[in-house]
Amino acid sequence: MGVHSRRDARYRCHRCHTTFTATHGTPLYRLKTDPNIVQLVLTLLTFGCPIPAVVMAFKIDERTLADWVRKAGEHAQRVHEHLVCQGQLHLGQVQADELWCRTQRGVRWLATAVCVSSRLLLWGALAAERTHALIAEVVNQVHRAAQLQSPVLWATDGYGAWKTQVLRMFRTPRHTGRRGRPALVPWAELHIVQVVKRTSRDRIERRIAFGDLFEALHLIEASQGRSGTVNTAFVERLNATLRTWLPALVRRSRHAGSDGERLERHFFLVLAAYNFIRPHRSLRVQVNGRWVDRTPGMAAGVTDHAWTVAELLRYRIEPLVEAA
Repeated sequence: MGVHSRRDARYRCHRCHTTFTATHGTPLYRLKTDPNIVQLVLTLLTFGCPIPAVVMAFKIDERTLADWVRKAGEHAQRVHEHLVCQGQLHLGQVQADELWCRTQRGVRWLATAVCVSSRLLLWGALAAERTHALIAEVVNQVHRAAQLQSPVLWATDGYGAWKTQVLRMFRTPRHTGRRGRPALVPWAELHIVQVVKRTSRDRIERRIAFGDLFEALHLIEASQGRSGTVNTAFVERLNATLRTWLPALVRRSRHAGSDGERLERHFFLVLAAYNFIRPHRSLRVQVNGRWVDRTPGMAAGVTDHAWTVAELLRYRIEPLVEAA
């Protein structure tokens, strides 16, 4: 790769002899607005600033903002999938839950899954109804991120679709030497626990849905750093954070989300900021007598530093090169 024009920031590929800009393959490509303004606006939208406030402050049309969020959200989803869903993570304990919100076109359900030890938001999916298909999409992406046959504890609520989809996804073939397709069996160290809240009598029921309770408690202690009971506290805190950063997720609002697709794009932008940009106080470590802040991506070993919004928007995923 060589420089084609320093004034226009264009480069030339020596192999195919085509020229391209530095923003090619990023959400900033072919935008007429100053990139610094775009980065500032997306930073405000990512961390909870209402869209009407941004419109009044920067005099930008709402349709332009929607286009920026769409491009940035699609880019953030690709970046997250490229870095996280590669089968390299030792998950330990995974907590999953669903939350609902009202949009201008009805209720939407958001299912999320978080790794407790690193606080890494593994994946999220949005749908009009709480169905097995919604849960299956989240479980499938978590399966793609997990190391094969590594110990995994799933902590969910009482919704039975989580258990069904986890047992369907986290399976491996058992070869017996006989002809035909081998049987699929669950992972040897897969465990599922459920936390059911009874609102009638204000009590909580904790139960083991699959696996061994002793091993499940051991994974809870290893992932949380101390012994504890079966709970879904971490994913519930995550849901509260999402409702704060993403105003469209609140249950009652005068500025409800317009549709599910736009809300999903905005969610993935928030997901990338949660994992790679903002450090978490609970993840900081002491190095040489000084406290070092870490993001969930750093704690999981996905990145080595806290990103900025500019780094996220300009991150380029290398295209796959087919073998000759």
